[in-house]
Amino acid sequence: MDLNLKKPLHILAVILMSITIAIILVVPILTFIGTLPSTASLEVQEISESIRLLTEILFLVFQLVFIFVLLVVFPFLWYMLVNKCSFKEILSRIKLKFDNIDIAFLWGIVAAVSMFVIIFLIELVLIQLGHNAQDLSNIPDIQKLFSWPVLFFLVAFQPIAEEIFFRGFLFEKIENYAGGYMAIFVTAILFGIAHMSYGKIFPALMPILMGVILGFIVLKTKNLYSAIIAHIAFNVTSLTLAYIGWELLEDLALIL
Repeated sequence: MDLNLKKPLHILAVILMSITIAIILVVPILTFIGTLPSTASLEVQEISESIRLLTEILFLVFQLVFIFVLLVVFPFLWYMLVNKCSFKEILSRIKLKFDNIDIAFLWGIVAAVSMFVIIFLIELVLIQLGHNAQDLSNIPDIQKLFSWPVLFFLVAFQPIAEEIFFRGFLFEKIENYAGGYMAIFVTAILFGIAHMSYGKIFPALMPILMGVILGFIVLKTKNLYSAIIAHIAFNVTSLTLAYIGWELLEDLALIL
């Protein structure tokens, strides 16, 4: 085992990773049980369009930088400080490579379509059983904070950092000690926990299903790009359909 808590740099790496775990996993749990306010409870004050746009841009930049530091910079520092890896070795260990990128792209598209179809069918069943469609997605909650153009930018870029952390860093660590299939299920569960901050059960359970599929294709292709492509394709497709549905509802409201 490379970790040695007698070394100051290793202690620093543990502290940084503890910060990531606390923010990405502990905070969502506290939010879900009601200790902290959820995203769904946020209310946006009425402000001018120019101020709103500036606020959105600043919030978007902060969100992306914050996520990048937690999910990319801190794991990379762990590899450098604890495992003594070069940048090239880090990319190899998390399977972020261009070898067989065409196969990775194909698997990513297949996985994205599979996730979309499965989740869509589950949502149809739940709606038939009487569940509110608004409670089956986190998009209405995120839309409180961002306009549609900013939201599209966010869901297209944030998955890169998420996949580097969950199906890259965590997957590699767990796979080394417990095997690939254990890595799939553990990272999928942790991925679901990370989505509990919306205070709803469905947007927390569906990422677990997504995580299983994403983990499987990483194990199959040995290439993290497959999961990144699948994650981005799924997010953008889901958001596009949500936007079309939103526009149709607004047009219908105008007609009525």
